[in-house]
Amino acid sequence: MKKKKWFIVLLVLISIGGVSLFTFNQNAKERKEQQIIKMETVTAKQIKNTFANVAEIEFDEEYGEDKLTGYTLVMVTITNSFGESSYIGVNMSMNNRDRLLESYSGKVEFEKGITENKVKVIFSNKDEGNL
Repeated sequence: MKKKKWFIVLLVLISIGGVSLFTFNQNAKERKEQQIIKMETVTAKQIKNTFANVAEIEFDEEYGEDKLTGYTLVMVTITNSFGESSYIGVNMSMNNRDRLLESYSGKVEFEKGITENKVKVIFSNKDEGNL
């Protein structure tokens, strides 16, 4: 009879541990997604402060991480108020709080300056917002 009680207690403890581990993993995914959205918001503000006449900024769904440097590379489509678009690669970091975008790759033919009007932002998780 004692063996049966211990077996039941062991099953309950394993079940609780499994549920806790699953919940922890889900919370880690949510935290990671929130961190990406914060980096994308900072990057969108930097793009807005770097190029004039920006109308829309769209972040690609896929991104790459460089764990050694702590940067996340994402491709961004920028559309200006004249309907012209450019596709650039941007290195994002939680530590980068600069006002201007200083590091990007790709062909950008936009006028340097500050965009004063609202800019539509489409984040990598397809949420939309305005800055």
